[in-house]
Amino acid sequence: MAENSEPKSKQELYGVSNVHFCPKCKKPLRRIAGKMGPFWGCSGFPQCAITLNDVDGVPSQLPDNHYRCPVCTRKMIRKQNKQDEYYWYCTGFRKGCDVRLSDQNGRPETAYRCKACGHLLVRRQARGEYFWGCSRYPECTATHRDSEGYPEL
Repeated sequence: MAENSEPKSKQELYGVSNVHFCPKCKKPLRRIAGKMGPFWGCSGFPQCAITLNDVDGVPSQLPDNHYRCPVCTRKMIRKQNKQDEYYWYCTGFRKGCDVRLSDQNGRPETAYRCKACGHLLVRRQARGEYFWGCSRYPECTATHRDSEGYPEL
């Protein structure tokens, strides 16, 4: 009796229904939790060293903006401090970018840029009211009103 030679489905072959394949060698990609955030790598490594960015759980050649510095657009790295708290810092710190963001469920917190100078805005309080001011104060005195925890840009 001859075996059925029909091609098997992705689920039968790999045990999952949404397999993504390497654009170079066509082997399955695997999602890897790296220190700079998740990414996709070819299962044919080291013969095939293709890596792709992870954008909402799907491989992409475009970068995920959640893991990019809001000021200089370099990659952000997740780090743990001595108190076992996580935070994110910019890989451009040796080039003068001192951005640090707190961790929110494995992603950097949402950050807002100052329209005047391009640095980060910081939520501050004065006379019982919140507002957003530039992190480079007093060099930059730009401010924005607070609208339920977000700057009015």
